[in-house]
Amino acid sequence: LAIAELNLPYNWRYGPGNRDIGDASYVTTTHSYKGLGLRPLSPAHVHAMRTGGDVTLTWKRRTRIGGDSWEISEVPLSEDSERYEVDVLNGATVVRTLTATVPTVLYTSAQQIADFGTAPTAVSVNVYQMSAVFGRGSPRAAVV
Repeated sequence: LAIAELNLPYNWRYGPGNRDIGDASYVTTTHSYKGLGLRPLSPAHVHAMRTGGDVTLTWKRRTRIGGDSWEISEVPLSEDSERYEVDVLNGATVVRTLTATVPTVLYTSAQQIADFGTAPTAVSVNVYQMSAVFGRGSPRAAVV
């Protein structure tokens, strides 16, 4: 399907292969393709380093296209541009979303205090690679 056809309802008929498609044994169902094959994979290897109260988060991107070679140091970017969103969580509640165009982001001490009242010893995050076509990819959850 073309990108413009994603999420549109399509009618599909199915039934016994030895009967005509107009036979009463055929069933019609409506299905919308979500384009899940276009969703970016979750990043991997989320790490954090605290320096003077600030937390630097890093991760490795993954790809759906051309990432099988063991001879390349980094997988190819299969998106129009490299973009990420990092949700900082307090329990199940998102308290801040950080954005980045490289696989690293800084969560400052001032932001931590604004979000939690004090600098927490550990931070729960969800890291997403962004797609111009699909939006947020699959999250990588981590406690850092």
